[in-house]
Amino acid sequence: MMFKQHVLKVLLSLGVSFLLLALLLKGLSSSAEEAVRPRLLSILLDTTLLYVGLYLLSSFAQTFFRTLRYQLILQHSNSGEVPGLWHLFMVTLSRNMFVDMLPARLGELSYIAMLNRGFQVRANACLSSLAISFIFDLLALALLLMGLMAWQILVADLRPWLFGVILMILLISSILLVFLFPVLQRLITTLNTWSLKGWLARAVQLLQETSASLDQARQAGIVQRVLTLSLAVRFFKYLGLYLLFLGVVLPSFPEVTQDFATVFIALVSAEAGSALPIPTFMSFGTYEAGGALALVALGVARAVSVLGMLALHIWSQAVDYSLGIIALIFFIFTVSKPQKIGVRTRKQQIALCFTGLIVVAGVALFGLQMREVGKMGAFRPPKSGEPVANMEMLAQEADPILSELRGFVIWSSNRFGSHDLIMLTLPDRQLSRLTSDSHTDYFPRISPDGTKVVFARSQEPWVSQRNKYAWNTWLLDLPTGATRLLAENANVPTWSADGKKVYFQRQANQFVEHVLATGKETILFETGKNLPIDASLYLETPSWNEARQSLAFTTRRLGPVFTYVVGPDKKVREVNEGCQINWAPDSSFLYHVGHGPGRRNVFYKIDPETLERELWFQAPGEYSHQYFPKISNTGDIMVYGASAGGHEHDTADYEIFLWPIGSPMSKVSRLSFHTSNDNWPDIFLY
Repeated sequence: MMFKQHVLKVLLSLGVSFLLLALLLKGLSSSAEEAVRPRLLSILLDTTLLYVGLYLLSSFAQTFFRTLRYQLILQHSNSGEVPGLWHLFMVTLSRNMFVDMLPARLGELSYIAMLNRGFQVRANACLSSLAISFIFDLLALALLLMGLMAWQILVADLRPWLFGVILMILLISSILLVFLFPVLQRLITTLNTWSLKGWLARAVQLLQETSASLDQARQAGIVQRVLTLSLAVRFFKYLGLYLLFLGVVLPSFPEVTQDFATVFIALVSAEAGSALPIPTFMSFGTYEAGGALALVALGVARAVSVLGMLALHIWSQAVDYSLGIIALIFFIFTVSKPQKIGVRTRKQQIALCFTGLIVVAGVALFGLQMREVGKMGAFRPPKSGEPVANMEMLAQEADPILSELRGFVIWSSNRFGSHDLIMLTLPDRQLSRLTSDSHTDYFPRISPDGTKVVFARSQEPWVSQRNKYAWNTWLLDLPTGATRLLAENANVPTWSADGKKVYFQRQANQFVEHVLATGKETILFETGKNLPIDASLYLETPSWNEARQSLAFTTRRLGPVFTYVVGPDKKVREVNEGCQINWAPDSSFLYHVGHGPGRRNVFYKIDPETLERELWFQAPGEYSHQYFPKISNTGDIMVYGASAGGHEHDTADYEIFLWPIGSPMSKVSRLSFHTSNDNWPDIFLY
């Protein structure tokens, strides 16, 4: 029977843990703008686990001293029988979880409920221990700030505003002390003169008993011990948070950790923000706002402040809630009455069913959230790879297709480290590097005259191509090699037919026209407005056809990916399931990537009038997972990328191929021979 109960506890713990992780992932999705989610997840994954472990140890230390303080106050507060240190430690761990779960510290009520219902500790003693602990937490915080100010005086770096913060904390503490002792007793005396009945009378009775417990604790001579324990609680609390903050920001924002005072004040401000009476779950929003505002006010960049505090909060919540749930489960099974061996009561049956539901729901929800996380793309750049063995000589052999071409192919490759633009000239097949930036360069598109290239460059060193937001559009002049920023927050750029305008996607749902001569920008289409589709849908790889005044685009959010065309009448017509739709240079047809026989990727050719499509090209051989089709300016050659099975656009081993349009599908030429990631080619022929 004991073994079965143990298994039940383990299953319940696993189920609740999966639910916890799923809720944290869901909280991440709802508390962070979509533009920063991939970057945030990258920061979370890069967090140094050693510091997470140190935070865990500090959490145990501060909980231990908090437990000792509760026990000391309860023993001198007419509480009745006080539970042992281990049981009180479990209650305190659970309290640490609930106090963050509900706004305005309403989670403190869990401490009262667990002690009163579980161990019959009197409610008045629970209330008095909470009140005394809260006041001494403030006093301990003031003393720590005084120590920080003294240190600043010694190093000649005093910040006068700290004095004001200390005075404010001491003032609040004094007001609370005055209220709990002389004012509360006088209030009770006044209320007792009234003829109160029912729950009002019971409330006054509880206040009176709480006041008596407070007075008893005051006379017990434990002030010094309570203050010492409070200092230990605060010291380990902020030490743990500071260590966790280091673990979060050192790999990504090392400059933020240079000033301990700045970080300490931000942590105090974050805690104050989470205590505000604002309805949030797990304090998401208020905690980040308090800490980030303090960091920004002290000179830290806004984006760094928000990302750092949010990542810190998620990690701390993961640890605190895991400990709290384990402690709560232990408490539930500890206070329950033992059952007779061999007899499965209705209560046990309900517990077993409940545990099963928790496990199933936890695993299912966690799986769904992990699926959503996976859709955000890779959080780290791929390896740079190496040349394919025995392929370099093959690349130099005569190729009848390539020998007849005059021009060049440009694509994005990470073979030099980060993704840069490289160019292969034809027919000599000389490879050169066009850009060498630490940020990610991709989606090159050659101008109609072949002298310039527009491309997207990430706003941070690594950004997955699944992130539609964190990109700027740059312009590269091929004769000189000079690059310049063309437009901020601009992705997947393309050219107008005359080369005087550039089009791009912005904020994932806008299609913008940029005039090169003047820099004037015009939003031509925006989902939910003049493009009558849901505003939450991504507008991927939009392709504008000036001759037909029509926009072809892909939508993606949840579920299947579909392609559409919208004409001058603003009527949206669905093409089919697929992606990467584009116009032929002469506007005579559309082409896109879709699923063919066996769900393998193929390229379809689409009639722009009827939207009927036909299988156009299916890559032969091993490299048959094909993407990135692009027709040359002459309309007779197509370049594309294909892998032997990998799917992610910016991490899998895609190679670049060339196909003369209309020739047999087996008649392709391979242009790249490297295990790096090669993607989004474009071709220009003279």
